[in-house]
Amino acid sequence: MGRKIKKMNFRNKKAYRRWLAYGHSTGVFERTPGHVKVYIKGKPHRVKHSQKRVRRR
Repeated sequence: MGRKIKKMNFRNKKAYRRWLAYGHSTGVFERTPGHVKVYIKGKPHRVKHSQKRVRRR
């Protein structure tokens, strides 16, 4: 296996979103562990994972 990436730097939010779309569409994220720190323009970016919505009746 290759080296583990601990920190990812992106130029802008659009580049980050493109990387997310690529990872989900190709299935790369299913094969790799998470816990990577994300930085946009040198500032830390907190990643919020979506949760299942509770349906109200």
